[in-house]
Amino acid sequence: MTAPWRKAVRDFWQERTRTILVVLAIAVGISGFATVLATYAILTRELDRGYLATNPASATFRTDAVDDDLVRAILSGHGVSDAEARRVVTGRIRAGSEWRGLRLFVVKDYTAIRVGKLVREKGAWPPGKGEMLIERDAFQVARAKIGDSVTVKTAQGRELALRVTGSVHDVGQAQARMENIVYGYITLDTLADLGEESFLDQLHILVASGRLDPGHIRAVAADVRSLLEGSGHPVRRVDIPTPGKHPHADIMGLMLLAMAAFGLAVLVLSGILVVNVMAALMGAQVRQIGVMKTVGGTRAKIAGIYFSQALFLGVAAVVIALPLGIAGSRAFCRSQAVLLNFDIESFAIPPWVFLAVATVGIVVPLLAAAYPVWKGSGVSVRVALSDFGLSKDAFGAGRFDRALSGIGGTARPLLLAMRNSFRRRARLLLTLVTLGAGGLFFMSALNVRASMIHTLDRLLGARQFDLSVALGALAPLEKVERAIRKTPGVRRWEGWITTEGTLPDAKAEPGSAAARKTGESSAPPGGHGAAGHGGGAPAGDRFVVLALPAETSLLRLDVAPGRALRSDDTNAIVVNTALAAKGAMKLGNLVSLQLGHRPMPWRVVGITREPFSPPVAYVRRGYVEQLGGFSGMTNALRLALEKTDADAIRGVKAALERNLEAEGVRQLGSLSNADSRSGFDQHMVMIYVALIVMSCVVGGVGALGLMTTMSLNVLERRREMGVLRAIGATPVAVWMIVVAEGCAVGFLSWAASALAAWPASRSIGNFLVGMAFKSRLDFSFAPLGPVVWLAVSLLFGAAASFLPAWHASRCPVREALEYE
Repeated sequence: MTAPWRKAVRDFWQERTRTILVVLAIAVGISGFATVLATYAILTRELDRGYLATNPASATFRTDAVDDDLVRAILSGHGVSDAEARRVVTGRIRAGSEWRGLRLFVVKDYTAIRVGKLVREKGAWPPGKGEMLIERDAFQVARAKIGDSVTVKTAQGRELALRVTGSVHDVGQAQARMENIVYGYITLDTLADLGEESFLDQLHILVASGRLDPGHIRAVAADVRSLLEGSGHPVRRVDIPTPGKHPHADIMGLMLLAMAAFGLAVLVLSGILVVNVMAALMGAQVRQIGVMKTVGGTRAKIAGIYFSQALFLGVAAVVIALPLGIAGSRAFCRSQAVLLNFDIESFAIPPWVFLAVATVGIVVPLLAAAYPVWKGSGVSVRVALSDFGLSKDAFGAGRFDRALSGIGGTARPLLLAMRNSFRRRARLLLTLVTLGAGGLFFMSALNVRASMIHTLDRLLGARQFDLSVALGALAPLEKVERAIRKTPGVRRWEGWITTEGTLPDAKAEPGSAAARKTGESSAPPGGHGAAGHGGGAPAGDRFVVLALPAETSLLRLDVAPGRALRSDDTNAIVVNTALAAKGAMKLGNLVSLQLGHRPMPWRVVGITREPFSPPVAYVRRGYVEQLGGFSGMTNALRLALEKTDADAIRGVKAALERNLEAEGVRQLGSLSNADSRSGFDQHMVMIYVALIVMSCVVGGVGALGLMTTMSLNVLERRREMGVLRAIGATPVAVWMIVVAEGCAVGFLSWAASALAAWPASRSIGNFLVGMAFKSRLDFSFAPLGPVVWLAVSLLFGAAASFLPAWHASRCPVREALEYE
C-alpha cells in the first residue's frame, strides 16, 4: 500500500465512529435510490407482463345478441386473430343486511377463455348453475367468503340466492376496494335464473397484428363495426382502451414519480454530509497539507489523497446500500401489488439498475467532496504551517453574534451552547437542511392529509342530499313521488336524469338512445364515480351527464369562472374541472357533444370546481326531456334525510326500495355519502402513507447528519473543552453544553421546516392530487404536525449529541489540551 493510501486509511481509522456515521447516512440515501430504481424496473415489467398475458381485448363492441356464427364471421378475416362474446350486467349483492353494488360478468365457457383471461385463485372452477365466483379483491367489499350464500338482484331480473364457490383474479379490472363494488362471474344458466334474458351482447376482439398501434386498432374496429351493422347487429358503443396500458398504470406511475423525487432528495442530503465531513477534515489537516507540500506534494496529488477518502465512503456505502435497496424494493413491490391487485412472478432486478446505483453511489460523494477538497488542497505552505489548530471563524464580528454574546443570565451552559451553534455557519446551514427536510416531509404528509379531508368535506358539503338512488330505467315522477311520500325519514328529494356523453372527435362510441332511456352507464351506482353522484365513471372520452331541475336545491355548484344553469337555458352546459381540462371544453366554446343517439351543439357557460371527480357535465333537465321526448321522467333520485346515521340510512334504503317496487319502479342501487367517501379514502391513503415513509427515511438521514456534525464540533473544540474543565467545569456541565447545542440545532431545524411546510405542503399536495385527479386541494394546515415534529427534533438533537457529549465530558484535561 502506498503512503497516500496509508494516510487515507489511517485518517478514517482514527475517526472511525464519524466515518461509520457518514457511510451509514450515504448508504441510506443510496438504498432509497436503489429501491426506487429496482421497484420501477420490477413493477413496470410485471404489471405489463401480467396484463398482456391475459390477452386484453383490443376493442369491445356493445351490440345485441352475439352467437357463435357471428363470432366465426368476425374471425374470417378483418384483421382479427380472436374474438369472444361476453355480457356485463349491473345489479346488487347482499351478504348479511346491506346491499352493495355488483357488476356481473357472464361467460359462455369459462374453460375456453382466450380474450381477457381470468386467473383461477381458489375454490371451484368453472362456476356451475346457481353459483358465482368473486374477484379476489372484491371479497372485502362483498363482506363474504367462499362457501357463503349471497343474495343477488339485477336491474331487470329477480332476487336470487347464489352460492360463492370460488375466487378469480381479473387483472383488467380496477381495484374493487377503490371502486366500492363487487365483481362477480356467472354462467348463462345462472343469468336466466336471475330473470335476465339469456344472451351475450358484447364482442371482444383481438387484432392479429399491431396490437399496440391505436390507429391500426381503430381501422380494424371500423371494419368489424361495418360487418356487425351489415349483418343486422346495431352497435351501441365501441370501447378502445389504450393499447397495452394496464388500468393501474397511471396510479403506479404517480407513485413511482413521487418515489423518484424522494430518492433524489435523499441522495442530495447524503451528499451534504460528505461536504461537511470533507470540509472539516481539510480544515483539521491544514498543517499536514503544508508539510506534504514542503516535501514535494503537488495540489493534484494532495487532492487525490482526500478524493480517495471520498471514494472509500462511496464504495463502502454502495456495498451496504445494495442489499438494503433490494430488500426495500421487494417490500415496496409487494405492497403495491396488494394495493393495485396484481401478481409479481419474479423480483429479478435487471443489471442496469445495479450499474446505475453503483455509478451514482460513487459519483455523488466525489462530487460532494470536490469543492472542499480542491479548496483545502490549494492553501499555501506559509498559511498552512502557521495554522495552530485554533478556530479561525469570524464569530463575534456581526450584530447577531454580538447580540448572542450579550445575553446574560444564570443558564451559562445553555447560552454557551447557543453561541457555539452559530460558529460554523456553513456547517450549521447544511445540517439544518438535512434534518429540516425530514420535518418538511413529515409536516407535509400531515398537511396533505388534512387538506384532502378538508377538500373532500367541502365536496360532500356542496351536496344538500344524503342519499343517491339509481333506477333501472326512466320512471314517471309521479310514481316515484308516491313511493317517497310513503317512506319515512325523507325531508326533500329531487329527480334527476343521468346519462352519458362523448367528447368532441372521440374515437369511442357513446351509448344509444335506448341506453340513455334505461339509464345505462359504464359503471353501476355502487361506485364512487362522478364524485359520488351515482352516475358511474365512464372511461376514455366518455363522461357522465347529470340533468338537473332548473332550480335545484340539493346541489351547490362552485361555478367559477362562468355561471350556473338558469331556468331559461336550452343547450347550456356546465362542466367540472376534470372535463374542462380535456379538449375544447373551455368556457364560452360551442362544442358538438353526443348525448344519446345524435351529436348536437352545446355552449359551455360555466366551469365548476369538483376535486377528486372524474369528468362530469351538468345540463338542464327540462331541455333533455324536450330532446328525448320523455317529459316527467327520472332515473336518478337525490334525497335529503331527517337523520343521517348508518341505521337511519339503512332504514330509508329498505323502505324506499319496497315502496318503489310497489309502484312498479325498479331500483338499481343506492349510495350514501359515507359510501362515496370510502373510495376516496382508499386513494388518499396511498399518498399519505408514502409521504410518512419518506419523512421517516429522510429524518433518519438528518439524524445521522446531526450526529456527524456534533462529533465534528466536539472534535474541533476539544481544546476548548479541556480549558473549560481546567477552570472548574464539571463533566456534567460539559455534557450539558454539547447536548444543549444539539437540541438548539434541532430546534432551529424545526423552525425552518415549520416555516417552509406551509408553501411546500400546498405545492406537494396540489402536484400529487393534480397528477392523480386533475384537481387541486383546499389547503388546510394540521396543527399537530409542528407540535409532534418539535418533540422529534429535540429528541433527535439530544440523541445525536449524547455520544459526542459523553466523549467530551470523559476526555482527560491533559489529552484535550494536547490535541491539535
